[in-house]
Amino acid sequence: MNKWVMLLTSLLILSGCASVPGRPPIGTPNENAWQLRRTQLEKLSDWELQGRVGIVNGKDGGSGSMDWKQCGNALAFSFHGPFGAGALQVQGDAKALWVRSSHGDDFITTDPEQDFTRRLRVPLPVLSMRYWMLGLPDPNATFTKIVDAQGHLVTLTQRGWHVVYQAYATYSGYDLPTRLQIERDSVHIKVAVSEWQLQANTNQYPANTQ
Repeated sequence: MNKWVMLLTSLLILSGCASVPGRPPIGTPNENAWQLRRTQLEKLSDWELQGRVGIVNGKDGGSGSMDWKQCGNALAFSFHGPFGAGALQVQGDAKALWVRSSHGDDFITTDPEQDFTRRLRVPLPVLSMRYWMLGLPDPNATFTKIVDAQGHLVTLTQRGWHVVYQAYATYSGYDLPTRLQIERDSVHIKVAVSEWQLQANTNQYPANTQ
């Protein structure tokens, strides 16, 4: 594909994720506010979000919808997305994830980032994203960060990925990210959250792939 066509496609993918509510992080970094905010967010063990994700990986690109439900360490993630993945369903925890797609993929992985890239061409760092989506660092790895005056993450660098937080909105008393971009090398993942639900009933997992 012509590089200019690919660039235009990528821009359309990312701009298609932009129209969600939120306000940008602003102001001089406040470490005290960050520590208070981090303590508050770490208490959120059960939540659900709906939104869209756009991914550009070198010459490949696409966008899709997502539904993520978290109950403690257990996650249930459904994705209708790019690179021919079709409908993708992921369930499990940090020890192992069961993955099934509408194209017949059915496997268990203990290294989802590598297996998603190799099998599905969808390079999603899922196990760290469960924290990044809340505006928290993954507690299992070192990180560097920049925060704003309210203690919101502005940028986060961890596990070789760079996360930029572009907007937050208030849900049930919590300021939660509504737009963020996750980057590493030629991989660009842009997430736009349309709805957060806290204390989600994660017994109701995303619908089966069709």
